[in-house]
Amino acid sequence: MSSMPAMSTSQLDALREVANVASGHAATALAQLVGRRTMISVPEFSLARVAEIPGLLGYSGTPSVVVVMRLLGDVTGTIVFTLPEAGALTLGRLLLGDAASAADGFDELTRSSLAETGNIIGGAYAGVLGTMVQGIVMLSTPEIGIEPLEHVLAKEGAAATEELGLCIETRFTLGGSDAEVGGHILLLPDAASLSVMVEALEQSARSVEWFIPASGHRRPASRGKSGTAGSFPEG
Repeated sequence: MSSMPAMSTSQLDALREVANVASGHAATALAQLVGRRTMISVPEFSLARVAEIPGLLGYSGTPSVVVVMRLLGDVTGTIVFTLPEAGALTLGRLLLGDAASAADGFDELTRSSLAETGNIIGGAYAGVLGTMVQGIVMLSTPEIGIEPLEHVLAKEGAAATEELGLCIETRFTLGGSDAEVGGHILLLPDAASLSVMVEALEQSARSVEWFIPASGHRRPASRGKSGTAGSFPEG
């Protein structure tokens, strides 16, 4: 059994700000990719045992679209971007616009757009984590599949341990559409990396300057439950 460090309320608030900042970076990159205003919000954020996550989030026993990426460097572990099949199809159509297939189902272009969205989000988190620990964090090539989340976690080896995971509800809104698509980001650091993150969070309690949002202006950690980040594509 892994010995996992406990987290204080202030440390969880700081991690929530990591999610908000990363969402801001991801929204900017996604807006540039699709050429439309993009909003990414983080309405809920929680910490849970990895084995319990599928049931807590309502994914247990149900196939969902899952994009898996591995964290490499000074923080190691896994990032998972997952959302229900219906939401994934909606997001794929929003991302592709006129290029979307009229047929139902996950064709190659839809799967590619969802994998790239996961890659953008994962890259944003890797960048913010690297800044937080004052190191280098890289991301592996994303792998996309459609299967129950617990199967994916079992293959990653995470669900068989007592490791903790960060569950980050993520909602997308793209300009020109009233549809809001919800999914989740799972940040699953290895035990040693979680300890490194906790140590960095303790240091951040004395200095908040590593919080750098997409605008490039520094700001202190927010204490709110949720955050919203958005961007217009650059002209």
